[in-house]
Amino acid sequence: MMRVILIILSIHCVLGLYGQKDSTVYAEEDLYEDDPYFWSYTKEIGINFTPLVSKFIPFNLGENSAGLIGLRYRKFYSKRAFIVNFGADISSESFDNSIPSFYLGLGAENRKPISKDKKITYSSGVEIFLSIVNNEDGNIGIAKNYGLQYHFSKRIFASTDAALRLASDFGNEGILIKFELPVALFVNVRLY
Repeated sequence: MMRVILIILSIHCVLGLYGQKDSTVYAEEDLYEDDPYFWSYTKEIGINFTPLVSKFIPFNLGENSAGLIGLRYRKFYSKRAFIVNFGADISSESFDNSIPSFYLGLGAENRKPISKDKKITYSSGVEIFLSIVNNEDGNIGIAKNYGLQYHFSKRIFASTDAALRLASDFGNEGILIKFELPVALFVNVRLY
């Protein structure tokens, strides 16, 4: 009799667990379904992983340039973010020159989901930047940024950006107009 009761209870528990969704998966799905702007009121930190990834996956069998931006910070409000892009070349060759390569950009960004599951998002923004390259060229100007992000989870995502830059060139005293293709791969972590 005791065995029958234990068997019935165990079958009941198994059927009860089988009918329920996994709570972590459900919370993740619920997060994407309820709020398309799940990144609102968060902070994000991104690191340029292009040099590391290119060691394992040769993109074009030549030398690749990941750009000067190494760190990226975003502070989102409801749908817009304040962004800070920073980078520097701290190799020994750059310190042989009097000023190493340096990049600093400040601006604003807007992000929207473009896929049904809200894991792929599109961003566009504007930033004011200062760039110095090998003590030869210096630029100060404005950039219009376009980006794509893929959200692996609510905390970790990968991103890449393209930019249209309009700048004043210090070396040649002219206007520089340049479109930069998305060559850098960033891995980002969302902080709450």
